[in-house]
Amino acid sequence: MKITLTGTPGTGKTTVSDKLAERGYDVVHLTRYFEENDIGEEKAGEREVRIGQMVDSLESEEFPEDVVIEGHLSHHFPSDACVVLRCRPDMLEERLSSRDYSDRKIEENVEAEKLDIVLSEAVQNQETVIEVDTTGKTVESTIKEILNSLSREESDYGGVDWTEFI
Repeated sequence: MKITLTGTPGTGKTTVSDKLAERGYDVVHLTRYFEENDIGEEKAGEREVRIGQMVDSLESEEFPEDVVIEGHLSHHFPSDACVVLRCRPDMLEERLSSRDYSDRKIEENVEAEKLDIVLSEAVQNQETVIEVDTTGKTVESTIKEILNSLSREESDYGGVDWTEFI
């Protein structure tokens, strides 16, 4: 099964995918993949990647049968299931504030989370979408929820609502 693991920065993608790797899952971290394959262009300390270029490059790869492709753009790559991690905006702001992000970048990412941007794009691009709220959960409970949802092989989204933060 090809799984994409996506979400706004700070929702827990890398933490969850690292734990999945410890459990034996093959994981492709898109940030590393872009750097190793010189995809995109480095601008102001960030790598800008065109979606089409990313998809073309990933489609040319031979991945293991079961793979998790992790990154905040992964939902643009066709997969068997797309897991979208979510986080309550005030908690997300706390998480991002501990990173070396500008105030503007933090604000942009928190706004994207409030407006369901990644989820909306995932629903447009993927057949099976699973939404998981990571707010206040352990990594283990998040993984358990993801695996339970994947075993049902059907979409499960729409339960997270951040409109009170808008």
